[in-house]
Amino acid sequence: MDRSNSETVISFDHVWVSYPETVGLEDITLQVVKGDFLAVIGPNGSGKTTLLRTILGLLKPNRGSITVLGKTNHGLNSVRNSIGYVPQRKPLEATFPMTVFEVALMGTYGKLGLLRRPGPQDKGRVMGLLEAVGLADVARHAAGHLSGGQQQRLLIARALVPNPQILLLDEPTAGVDVANQRSIIQLIRDLHDKLKLTTLLVTHDINEVMPCLDRVLYLNRSVYAYGSCAEVLNPEALAKLYQSPVHIVEHDGRPYVIVSDRHV
Repeated sequence: MDRSNSETVISFDHVWVSYPETVGLEDITLQVVKGDFLAVIGPNGSGKTTLLRTILGLLKPNRGSITVLGKTNHGLNSVRNSIGYVPQRKPLEATFPMTVFEVALMGTYGKLGLLRRPGPQDKGRVMGLLEAVGLADVARHAAGHLSGGQQQRLLIARALVPNPQILLLDEPTAGVDVANQRSIIQLIRDLHDKLKLTTLLVTHDINEVMPCLDRVLYLNRSVYAYGSCAEVLNPEALAKLYQSPVHIVEHDGRPYVIVSDRHV
């Protein structure tokens, strides 16, 4: 996409975020423009989830500033309903006492508040999104009876119910089999395009998201590289990120990244 005249919707300006015993983000400066599909790649403990929570306003910078949809630092709470968030999935127990429809309907609560109930238009949007993620046929089933891949699709639908401008996803394919990983990533890309979202997807495995990306951020507390796949998909940047030798191989016309003796 042509970025020269694109609107910046997320901007980090020398942002530091600290926890009591460690630093989560170190001097992060970057801009995400409207319509980007961005993967945030890095090893465990690299600050990927911290980055998302800072965008949401759940964590405040110790230094620097972050601007999201025109609001900065302590004003981020006012735009939270314009951000859909899919956290790392915790499997639902079979006895979880809500239906698929009821879980998705929870996506209305942030905008409606405590005193208003979802109306027909809200419920219609929920059903439309369940249809979009392939769960309309099980809308009245117990959510705890869904497979892992179906539960992840449900969380995506719930995050999209408020009609957000930005979608954040934290390891959306964790604990899902390979076939479902691919279909979920493609679903996210399709929804991104259809709903004209700006999407940030956290993952440790660049290979599963490579075909769908516009841009990549290599993060290990600091920014190691940020740009298009063509700009940053190189062994030098990846070796620095993972502190291990990296090879890039071609298979069926697309690149795959191998770090030491394992895929990432």
